[in-house]
Amino acid sequence: MSRLKSGVSLSLTLGDVVNEKALGLTSVVAGDPHGIVLAARTSELGDPGRWVEPRTIMLTTGLLFIGHERDDAQALALITDMRAAQTTAMFFGVGVHFEEVPTALVAAARSEKFPLYTVAADVPFYAIENFVNQSKLSADAYLLKRAAWFMNELLQSMSADQPIDALIAKLASSCRGSAVLYEDSGRVVASSGEGPIRLMWTEMQRSGGAQERFTVGRWDAIGKSLVLRGKTYRLVLASRNSTMLNDLGDVLLQTTQRLLGAINGITQIGLSRELYENAQLLVTLQDGISPSREHRYWNRMNPFRFTAYEPLRAVAISTLSGDPAGKHLIEGLLQEAALGGLGLLLDENGGGSRTMASIHALVADSAVLVNWLTLAGTELVVGTSEPFSELASTPMAFREAETALEIARRRATQAGRHPGAQRTVVRLDEVDLASWLLARREAPQLEDKLRKFVATLNLDSDLVETLIVYLALDQDVGRSARHLYVHANTVRYRLRKCEESLGTSISSTATIANLYLAFQDDVLALQDQIEYQAE
Repeated sequence: MSRLKSGVSLSLTLGDVVNEKALGLTSVVAGDPHGIVLAARTSELGDPGRWVEPRTIMLTTGLLFIGHERDDAQALALITDMRAAQTTAMFFGVGVHFEEVPTALVAAARSEKFPLYTVAADVPFYAIENFVNQSKLSADAYLLKRAAWFMNELLQSMSADQPIDALIAKLASSCRGSAVLYEDSGRVVASSGEGPIRLMWTEMQRSGGAQERFTVGRWDAIGKSLVLRGKTYRLVLASRNSTMLNDLGDVLLQTTQRLLGAINGITQIGLSRELYENAQLLVTLQDGISPSREHRYWNRMNPFRFTAYEPLRAVAISTLSGDPAGKHLIEGLLQEAALGGLGLLLDENGGGSRTMASIHALVADSAVLVNWLTLAGTELVVGTSEPFSELASTPMAFREAETALEIARRRATQAGRHPGAQRTVVRLDEVDLASWLLARREAPQLEDKLRKFVATLNLDSDLVETLIVYLALDQDVGRSARHLYVHANTVRYRLRKCEESLGTSISSTATIANLYLAFQDDVLALQDQIEYQAE
């Protein structure tokens, strides 16, 4: 609370008074929340402007309107008098003389756009007067009261279904602007308000991540770096009211940092429980269930964000090295699914020693799956089955996912030899027939046969390179020559040498098919590299 210094001149606003829940105020004609409030006075006179100073809230029970509920002229005269006296607003106490504000007074306030609020019957006027007057007495007491109110508001987000989203929304409301929580990469975790999200991130980056005050157009903003369980986030608050950030920006940032830490701790407990529960359910589905039990298991999957009978995919995930995936990767996958609302069952044991996978997962085949697979593919190798909707088909789907994982592992290995090639995520329904057949080879004789077919070619690296480029560029001699930086006749010469080595024509469909099967990983990796360089 470094900004809470004695002697600081602060102004109470109409919004501060209206937002104080204990005062029981309800808007009839909303006023400017930034309107200054210097005092609160009770008056039942017809010309209160003569007796109160400007920037005052006038409190009334409507005694003047008994028997004159529909006197439009009297109502308009009262509103005009208060506007001329620079009165901030009228607060009308219901439940004394009137159960609701007289219609003439409401019409006059609306016509003149004059702020009018009702005070609940159980709230005495002195409570409002004390709140306003005590807030005026001490800047420190006022700021402390507001800070406590804000902290109480922010704490309420802890009980929400999506606590981070709720916290950011309350934060934006508290600073009367926008609040955004970014990952260190710039990805938005949660946001609320109308502030320029991308421009704020750009300005935050310029500060190097430290707490920084900056301006974006009409928005005044303050940002802070947060570290939660070793991962860096950036929190930015923005408001068109710079006084708000001056007074309470630090308090809001510090309170939010503590609450995010608490939410993160609670989330970790929830993730551990979720990981255990959905792993148990996933193992059962992988072992196989009968069609007659599907409805029961769809109901059990509902808490994990699945919609019954909607398409699913089985996913097999591994590290390229084959080592177990780290805890931070598993937690990241769970958190990404929770943030995106993706249905997910995950088993970090990957089906035990029976498979090459480190992780097995069952996911909803929804629009948000792309982001989840992209996250998984940044550090892991991923294979998915084709979409399916019958839970009884889960065992078969995981066999498909393992096939796709084998393709992904081979392609990722080859991609290391071709900068820019990225084939870490493979969906089986997007795989060509040749890839599918090669991934399903179980007999070592097939591998030996392919190796022997190109054994003589492998003795000459120039021939192999030329052949792979030729296949990757759809057998186009001209493009192959340009890629290799050689003359087209050189390419033709090398292809003839390949034919001599193989003892067959390279224009033969069977020969091309066999060569593609033998060099497919290199061909696909090179195609990825060429596509990457063209972007």
